[in-house]
Amino acid sequence: MKRSLTLCAVTTLIIGVSIPAAAIAGNNSSFTAAPAATARPVEAQSFASGYFDAPAPIVRDAFGVETIQEEPALAFSITGTLVMWPANAGINDGFGYRDGGEFHGGVDIMAPGGSTIVAASPGTVVTVAEDDGWGAYVKIDHGGGIYTLYAHMISGSQTVSVGQFVNAGDGLGLVGQTGYASVPHLHFEVYAGGTRVDPMGWLP
Repeated sequence: MKRSLTLCAVTTLIIGVSIPAAAIAGNNSSFTAAPAATARPVEAQSFASGYFDAPAPIVRDAFGVETIQEEPALAFSITGTLVMWPANAGINDGFGYRDGGEFHGGVDIMAPGGSTIVAASPGTVVTVAEDDGWGAYVKIDHGGGIYTLYAHMISGSQTVSVGQFVNAGDGLGLVGQTGYASVPHLHFEVYAGGTRVDPMGWLP
């Protein structure tokens, strides 16, 4: 009998611990079970951020593009001038258009026939030739896109050759009137960047 009571007590204890109180008490119990959790649909997140939005259009300053032509660098002078006059005489005819509309691409230095023509600056001789226009002439490359030309020399008087380096004041030939010339004189031209320019802006 005592053993049966002990067994009954243990059974009651086990049932009391393992079964929720709400199940034993029924609907009239003061204990109320927690409402069952209902699954709610998870809404898509709407996170707005400047980092993830479409990038705004980039506005750039509309600056015009200017092409700048660099001045030719001179190997022989930082001032951009020639070292000396190629002949010791005055100018008779300048650079530019003449009255008849003809363009004169250099200056005419009225040195006497047979006088020496010299290099206006150091450089390398690139042409020694003769034609109907310039007559006998010499052309020198001074570097940096600068060239000088000496025309109307006495035929065969050129004392330099192509590829020869000359210093300022070195003799090139003699004043004559070969080619398109009516009197003896030196026709002198200066080229800068492939264009003939007024020698008076380059002579000292």
